[in-house]
Amino acid sequence: MTLPGWEDLLRGLWRLPVWGPLAAGLERFGRGRLPRLEVPPVPPGGPRPLDALRDGPGEGGLVAGAAVEDITPPLGCRLAGFGFERRATAVRDPLCARALVLSSGGTPFALVALDLIGLSAVRTARLKALLTARHPDHVWLVSTHNHQAPDTLGLWGPGLLGVFPCRSGLELDYLRLVEERVLAAVERAVAAARPARLLLASGPFDAEGRWVHNERSPLLDRELRLLQLVDSSGGAIATLAQHACHPETLWSDGTRVSADFCGVVCRRLEAELGGVGLYLNGALGAMVSAAVGHATPAAEREGLLEGLGEALGRAALALAAEARRAGPRPAELVVRRAEVKLPADESRLFRMLLALGVVEQRPSADGIRTEVSFARLGPASLLGLPGEPAPALGLGLVARLPGAPRFLLGLCNDELGYLLPPEFFADRAYAYEQTMSPGPSTAAALGEAVERLVRVRS
Repeated sequence: MTLPGWEDLLRGLWRLPVWGPLAAGLERFGRGRLPRLEVPPVPPGGPRPLDALRDGPGEGGLVAGAAVEDITPPLGCRLAGFGFERRATAVRDPLCARALVLSSGGTPFALVALDLIGLSAVRTARLKALLTARHPDHVWLVSTHNHQAPDTLGLWGPGLLGVFPCRSGLELDYLRLVEERVLAAVERAVAAARPARLLLASGPFDAEGRWVHNERSPLLDRELRLLQLVDSSGGAIATLAQHACHPETLWSDGTRVSADFCGVVCRRLEAELGGVGLYLNGALGAMVSAAVGHATPAAEREGLLEGLGEALGRAALALAAEARRAGPRPAELVVRRAEVKLPADESRLFRMLLALGVVEQRPSADGIRTEVSFARLGPASLLGLPGEPAPALGLGLVARLPGAPRFLLGLCNDELGYLLPPEFFADRAYAYEQTMSPGPSTAAALGEAVERLVRVRS
């Protein structure tokens, strides 16, 4: 007889038929009795920075601007991504909001890379409304999913028996700071915008698996993609690199604030090329992480953090040189968004967290509403997904995009947890991921949204 492992126990527990009625009961009981985290409304009127962005002279009129703002939190804040009530004791390196704004053919676009674990859809909706009155679908707020940043979701406050969040850990003062700094970054990027040219490249990274591995499967995205905007003199305005790996290198015993390897990449790009460096994550879910074990000593983790960041930085610099040799690319810009509604009865954990007031309130009675974002920039495509796509799902979705290179941006304008293909819900190896996923219908809903977005003619 073989005793069940914790994955089997977790999977069996989650499949008990009590969770749906429990979530419904909590929703009924919680009305008027339990605290609710409501995102404050946006005041009417006032200037919105993205609405001031205009095309430049010439055909297409591509303009670009970029700026960086520090979003490092105060010590003592709750850190996200591992256990409950983990508090910051020091700062290893700063957290940043890195804004890139573009306009071409009368279409503005703002992409903000944040060294955060993630933001909810209601929080990003508020930020969009503060940034633009006319183009909310043209704002992408993309978190790197950093595990050494404050709790911006609410999941890492006090926990029940060390396994279930029972009170929100959301750092509201810190969210206000992030909001102010995002606004400042976009304002400065718009003010700095100037005529630009688009450079693109992509290539393999870490084919031998030295730096990054998938803990559950041999499948992962080994492609590094690069997008660069340069001005008329060839100077870099912004350089964006996209790959896929969980920024959790310092692991659960790390209590220093850090942007992890993502910050190393950005600083290397800025030091070598000038302008603003951005790093964005793609198919990192279930479970793509740095190639170390959970028991790896802290000193080795420090070395891996720097090594992975430097390796990605060097590879991105080589792609930037390749992109310059290839020359500027056409830069017509199209940005679209599709709303997605996921079945409420599959999002049991999320419904319970809403009922308990652990996370920010959002409509859920008839389903969990989220979004998929799509952009064409010249020959390149960019796809934004509302969580952490597993490689088995993310690579299939990005393969449906037109053009090349094809950028996959996870945690774009929402964080719903692991985005899994339906077959993973019958696999006991993914017991943990199943509990932290919006459900087996998610893959089909996202696929339909991608098809709608790419079918529309510009």
